[in-house]
Parts: sequence; C-alpha cells; structure tokens
Amino acid sequence: MKASRQDKLAARLTAAESELLALLSAALPHTAQHGDMLFFNSSFHPDYIRPNQINERSEMLYSLAYESVTLREQIGLPVIGSAGQLFLSACTEASNTSNDNRRGPRRLAAWLLGELGPNNSFKPTPLRGAA
Repeated sequence: MKASRQDKLAARLTAAESELLALLSAALPHTAQHGDMLFFNSSFHPDYIRPNQINERSEMLYSLAYESVTLREQIGLPVIGSAGQLFLSACTEASNTSNDNRRGPRRLAAWLLGELGPNNSFKPTPLRGAA
C-alpha cells in the first residue's frame, strides 16, 4: 500500500476512533447507571426490537465501531482489544437472545468501561449491590 493512502486511512482511523470514544464517554456512564438500548442497532438487535425503536446514537456508535475495525484491518493494525471491536462484541452479546446468561445493558456498559482502560475519565458510579 502506498504511504499516502496509508496516511489517509490512518487519519480516518484516528478521527473515527476519537469520535467513537467521545460518544462512548458520554453514553456508557448513563447506560451503566440506568440501562438502555445502547447496544442494539440495525445489525445487532433481537427480533422483537423494531427498526424505529433503535436510536440515532446507537446507529452512530455502530457505524463508527464498524468503520474503525475495517480501517484497522486495511492498515494492518490489531483489531482485538480496540474500542470498535469491544463495542461490536458488546452488541453481539446483547443481541444474542439464545444465550440466557448474556449480560444486560448495565453490565455490558460497566464491562466496556473497564475494558477501555483504567485511565479513562468516564467511569460510572458503582452499580447498586456491587461490592
């Protein structure tokens, strides 16, 4: 791959991941506290969720996560552990209705906050009953 093309892809990746992290920093604490349908989108949702029930924020997060994973693959950067891959993993788990032991939105949001690293500045307050 030409250096100029790789530089353009790297710039797009930086922009997508920055926006993804900014949106997650605003959304995850609320979801960890109150629960919502953050992890449902047009690609990951149970059959009982209708398209009009999926909000724009969830779609934007999905789009940015998918774009960042795709760009990482094109550039040759690791995907495992990236913000995009972790968010898509949470979406996959949330929409898997055949798994009776799947985590709900509060626990998925708390998990994602933890996975994004100890130095993030958007930790939620502890869940009720959590030690």
